[in-house]
Amino acid sequence: MKLRSGWLNGILITVGLSLMLGVIGSLAQAAEQERKVSVLPSELPAVIGKAIEEAFPKGEIIKIQKEVEGENPGQYDVDIRSGGKEYEVEISPEGKVFEVKEKMSEEESPVGEQDKKWTDSFGEDNCEFSSVGRNRFFILEPGHQLVLQSRTEKVVITVLDKTEKIAGVETRVVEEREEENGELKEVSRNFFAICREHGDVFYFGEEVDIYKDGKIVGHSGQWRADRKDSRAGIMMPGTILLGARHYQEISPNAMDRAEIITDGVTMKTPAGTFKNCIRVEETSGIDPGERCYKTYAPGVGIVQDEDLVLTEYRQAKEVSILLKDLPRAVRAAIKKHAAGGEVKNIEKKTMILYEVKFQKGDRRYELLLTPDGRRVEEEVEKGKPAEE
Repeated sequence: MKLRSGWLNGILITVGLSLMLGVIGSLAQAAEQERKVSVLPSELPAVIGKAIEEAFPKGEIIKIQKEVEGENPGQYDVDIRSGGKEYEVEISPEGKVFEVKEKMSEEESPVGEQDKKWTDSFGEDNCEFSSVGRNRFFILEPGHQLVLQSRTEKVVITVLDKTEKIAGVETRVVEEREEENGELKEVSRNFFAICREHGDVFYFGEEVDIYKDGKIVGHSGQWRADRKDSRAGIMMPGTILLGARHYQEISPNAMDRAEIITDGVTMKTPAGTFKNCIRVEETSGIDPGERCYKTYAPGVGIVQDEDLVLTEYRQAKEVSILLKDLPRAVRAAIKKHAAGGEVKNIEKKTMILYEVKFQKGDRRYELLLTPDGRRVEEEVEKGKPAEE
């Protein structure tokens, strides 16, 4: 079918005006800098909850954000899954739904899930691993504990004072205990180690016990990096890059992967309000239908996993560390300053300082060192014998 030139010119003029108006509108919106905070379903005002229920009676809430600064302060932006599709819903502070947009499916999207690339090679051969340490969003220090809860579920994550050797690497055991309606549902022992050079936390596998009526009935989902066709993935990179995608598990029966989709998130939980969080979307390389969203807070770890939110947490106590688990620069500094002495104890005092106690003759010394080996402070106690 051909169009007459007069019609064509009219269409071109209309399109041109539409594009100009669109650009002007975009510039006006850019002038209003938006700032949003994450909101839990339990924190929604009744009028907003009612609006969602009326619009999507059987919908599943994926994510809620409230605009606190920008063009529409007080507006709620809600992602909802319903009838096998996902929608973006905008709701006014008064509870009026004024826009519903269906998200494009993977087939319709210009960058569908099948077109995304996921990093599965991490240069672990060049890493010096430690079973103790932390990066900004993941902590491997014995005693560190997180408790997340929803209306029906409770998950307790504890960094244990236990290690497991996997694929020649000494890993830290992190236990997860999951309850549903007060009944034990699952206990998993996860194996992690941190790359001293880059701060990447590697995931070496998990042992899983599934419970029913107090008895173990299965081990679904368990894997180890030292089994056939399996190797370690990265649970949390040391350097956070928005849009970065990587495999967390690499095994025939476990291929979870993660994409860092948002940073600068403010997350309110019963355990407190956490700023500068990152949000991660997790999917499966085995089951395309699996998808979940998690939020991590700096210096704490995971604070939200779907409808589970942090209700309490306990920081690790001072941790004694073996000489071999120290960064290379710290070991070199100890060798230099404690030359000829006997190292008695090493504790990681904070995220960035190591305390080293050693003895030379009848004198005891204490050093404070940064991870790059710089000496912060040195104290000497004269004439005191070594403690037994």
